[in-house]
Amino acid sequence: MHHSDHVTRVATALEHTDYQRHGMQRRAVAAKFRSGAWQRVGRNGCVEASTWQRWYAQDRHLASVLVAHRESHGHSPPVFSHVSAAVLLGLPLWGFRNDAVHMIAMTSHARSRTLIRHQLPLDERDIVEVDGMRCTGPDRTLIDLAATESEELLVGYADAHLRSQARSERTVDAAACSAWRERLRSHTRNAPGARGVRRLRRVIEFADARADSPLESISRLHFDRLGIEVEPQFAVPAPGGGRYFVDFRLVGLGVLGECDGAQKYLDPRMLGERSPGEAVLREKRRDDWITGTSGSRMIHWGHRETSTTEHFAAMLRAFGVPLPLRHR
Repeated sequence: MHHSDHVTRVATALEHTDYQRHGMQRRAVAAKFRSGAWQRVGRNGCVEASTWQRWYAQDRHLASVLVAHRESHGHSPPVFSHVSAAVLLGLPLWGFRNDAVHMIAMTSHARSRTLIRHQLPLDERDIVEVDGMRCTGPDRTLIDLAATESEELLVGYADAHLRSQARSERTVDAAACSAWRERLRSHTRNAPGARGVRRLRRVIEFADARADSPLESISRLHFDRLGIEVEPQFAVPAPGGGRYFVDFRLVGLGVLGECDGAQKYLDPRMLGERSPGEAVLREKRRDDWITGTSGSRMIHWGHRETSTTEHFAAMLRAFGVPLPLRHR
């Protein structure tokens, strides 16, 4: 689904329950909340509880951003920032739990249960417009997130941002990668003592456009912390021509690795016409071909194993993967 369509879908769900616009009486609105049929969003928004339950954390946060934007009419339009900008830009936030809406206000810093205003300098060149809403652009958002978020979240965001700038299908544009890194390095040189700048420097150098998903990004980060060299998107000749791409080759260990999110076997959009059982069988045949022709064994893991580097290390040990004695 195109991100603009996703914004429209969330906006439509909010409009359906916009009691102010539909002129509903207070008692009727109160009854909806009391019965649990509606879920409050932001200060004055709401959505059907059944819809809220289906939404991921980023969908819920996007709804809060849309409500905050709607409530700003009559004032100068806000500039959303940090996680709120990332959600508007359609970039991933690993481990994100729905949070207060973030925006930049150059005059004062303030925080409430539903809104955080950051007092930060802002250049007009840092601002982009998404579906009629203003937010910090992808570079500036990464810089701001470095001051407040985890390395895991930053790596997932940075990989997706770099991928959008420097990759088409399977081809990575090395010059575009270099330009992206240099653009962000110049910021770190201009703000050497800023909060989060050391973390930002690491992420700028570590970002990789080959990552297909945040799960791959976090797995690569865990491998790096454990001192295991990996080659992402390792190509293996497929039967009848073409290539299979394996998420990781563990260099020098005779092991190939795949990280599988549950949606690979459960999401109808990813399954297409196949049933979950057919998807698993197809994956097994692919694995058998790859292990048989490459001489390497294959291991698989999912979200649970990537929750911490310690969990990831325990998974690798269980699979008999030797871990270096020294790691960060």
